[in-house]
Amino acid sequence: MALKDVFTTTDMPTTCGSKILEGCVALRRDGDCPLRAAGIPILGKTNMDEFAMGSSTENSAYGPTRNPWDTDRVPGGSGGGSAAALAAFQAPLAMGTDTGGSIRQPAALTATVGVKPTYGTVSRYGLVACASSLDQGGPCPYGAGPRCCTR
Repeated sequence: MALKDVFTTTDMPTTCGSKILEGCVALRRDGDCPLRAAGIPILGKTNMDEFAMGSSTENSAYGPTRNPWDTDRVPGGSGGGSAAALAAFQAPLAMGTDTGGSIRQPAALTATVGVKPTYGTVSRYGLVACASSLDQGGPCPYGAGPRCCTR
């Protein structure tokens, strides 16, 4: 599984797309992403708009993310890195977060599937919040692929 870079981990930095947090890791094991406790292997972190403030994944301190189906286009944001990883078949599953469309919009732009669960049904533990009363973590499984993309 690929993780949007807002989920804390003890062995990988959590930067939220910002150089300010470069090298920041969860200090305690109980601050680690709960998916690990469920036995799900973490493949890596994905790029995002800095502090989840954007809708294109072009505003990251680590450079822009491109849409794998057309690199002249954006994958959406703020979680475009997760959607791009799925669309490029780099991961079978990804976790993103959605405050105002950050799972759903990238899914639409990359022909993948994104779900924003009902608030409170998925734990936000280990998530760096953007807006605590609105943020929700959710899965992004593989989608239908490029045949669903239009120009």
